[in-house]
Amino acid sequence: MGNGLYFSFSVFLVPLVDEFHWSRGLTAGAQSISTIVQGLLAPVAGILVDRFGPRRVILTGAALLSGASLLGATIHSAWELYLYTGALGAAGLVGLGPVPMGVLISRWFSERRGRAVGVAFSGMGFGVFVMGPLAQWLIAVAGWRVASAVLGLGALGVLAPIVWIGARDPVPASARAGGSSRAGELPAPAPDWTLKRAVATRTFWALWLANMCTPLAVFPVTTHQVAFAIDRGFEPMLAASVFGVMGLMSILGRAGFGLAADRFGGPLAATVSYGCTAGGSLALLALESDQRAGWLVAYALLFGLGFGARGPIITVMASDLFGGRRLGVIYGALSLGNGFGGAIGPWFGGFVHDVMGSYRLVFLASVVFCALGSTCFWLAPRRAP
Repeated sequence: MGNGLYFSFSVFLVPLVDEFHWSRGLTAGAQSISTIVQGLLAPVAGILVDRFGPRRVILTGAALLSGASLLGATIHSAWELYLYTGALGAAGLVGLGPVPMGVLISRWFSERRGRAVGVAFSGMGFGVFVMGPLAQWLIAVAGWRVASAVLGLGALGVLAPIVWIGARDPVPASARAGGSSRAGELPAPAPDWTLKRAVATRTFWALWLANMCTPLAVFPVTTHQVAFAIDRGFEPMLAASVFGVMGLMSILGRAGFGLAADRFGGPLAATVSYGCTAGGSLALLALESDQRAGWLVAYALLFGLGFGARGPIITVMASDLFGGRRLGVIYGALSLGNGFGGAIGPWFGGFVHDVMGSYRLVFLASVVFCALGSTCFWLAPRRAP
């Protein structure tokens, strides 16, 4: 729900530009600000998770993100868009994001963690699959303001009870009757890593850079994908549906690459996922000169498989390498890289289009950052699969 609501911004981009006559760079800049705020708040979320537990942080995130969508229905100026989407929505997404979720899952599963994280994070892809076409349908029927309010209310109604019931820490093994550690029990204590010790390692900075390169490869494309497809002459609902198919493929990608991280190691799994992302970007590059819908389908399939796949892999690697009582703050610090890269990405895509009238450079840059991100993973090898 959280990621579906957040990434539906690409569907709202077109009606916002049409109504307010803002440039695409200015409008997409709201998502860039959002990613900056997410990066800055990620270590804070880690500290709060370590101190108060994941459930309270996730509940707060659900309330903030839903509130941002409701307030987004009232905007009349760019500063309001930046405040609601860029600040409030960002704070909500951090609370619903990989820091509290990753820590919670790592506490429940000590074996086959890649599979567990991949399956859990695949819900992000399902959210994108549902929310993209739903947002476009609501916009077509009732306008973008009503659509934003309905999605916000719906998200809160779904998220609050699910988080209250499900987002609980496992029961410590010592509190259960006999037996060895199983799912639902806390594993044996991990080495007592601290943030100071972690940042002194090459592994930490390799994962930090991988976190930065990933949104630079992904966000300039996803933010502008619907606008690009409409520019190429495709109907808005078809463009939003392709966005939804990409989310559906992401379900398979996140779960599959999480399993691959367990079986073959994180670096190889990440490299293959980056190859899918690069292939999707090249399909859009081909669509610049060839208007056949097949390229759009190829983009949805390939880019979708890689969409979000690095998140579970980084979560697993960070849990394996830096597990312990301070995993939350360490993982939050790693997420600063994601915030930095994501801050540049959406604005970069809009700026390039405003200046050049084309997204060609955006798609080529995506391929380059895929290669750089893959290299970073090989510099931070996880434990033997």
